[in-house]
Amino acid sequence: MNQKVELFGIKFDNLTIEEVKNFVVDFIKSGQKGYVVTPNAFHIVMLRKDEEFRKAYEKAKLVLADGVSIIFSSKILGKPLKERCAGADLFIEICKIAAHLNKNIFLLGGTAGSEKIAEQKLKILFPNINVVSYSPPFGFENDEEENNKIVEMINNSNACVLFICVGAPKGEKWLCKNIDRLKISLAFPFGAALDFFAGTKKRAPKWMQKIGLEWFWRLIQEPKRLWKRYLIGNTIFIFLVIEELIKKILKRKND
Repeated sequence: MNQKVELFGIKFDNLTIEEVKNFVVDFIKSGQKGYVVTPNAFHIVMLRKDEEFRKAYEKAKLVLADGVSIIFSSKILGKPLKERCAGADLFIEICKIAAHLNKNIFLLGGTAGSEKIAEQKLKILFPNINVVSYSPPFGFENDEEENNKIVEMINNSNACVLFICVGAPKGEKWLCKNIDRLKISLAFPFGAALDFFAGTKKRAPKWMQKIGLEWFWRLIQEPKRLWKRYLIGNTIFIFLVIEELIKKILKRKND
């Protein structure tokens, strides 16, 4: 049974990766349509102030904890989540499911040609399905003509699964606005997952992932782009955890 766990004002789906895979299979077979979000600490910080981003979260079919910091804090706050469900880990698992069900895939996003590399890799791995990719220009989300073009491309591809890897909150907001126009089943805004799969960006070693230092690895890789997200965002997130902890203590006293 899928239980919800509320943390930082967000209702997380408390699932393991295996349970997520089962959900994806059942959802696709049912003929429904929707998208999945995978928040990390930076998302939690943005959601406090960005109403449009929050609206996108409210429409999501699943909310899965991507960041190790969220898993750690859930335990500290006495509301433990079962497992980290990172988009980078789920990407290939969902592709396997799509191939098993003979469902096509569309890759939207990518940097330095990673979308074409990923497309070719998937075509070799899963020759029974069609894989199409497209990396939109910067600012595409504000260009009506470009958005119409993207929707048409996705629909013409007969894709069942859409990965949108353009970064947060851009991907989530775009899906919230356009999901009703898309002829897909499930969409996943997975950020850098496409680049990791293509190999154009190197993911942190397993030991760093396990102890919650994947953010530090990414900061070293792209300091100019990510310093604000991790140095400022992580600091704010720590204060949010402390705030939740104080609320918990005060609630106990009042009870």
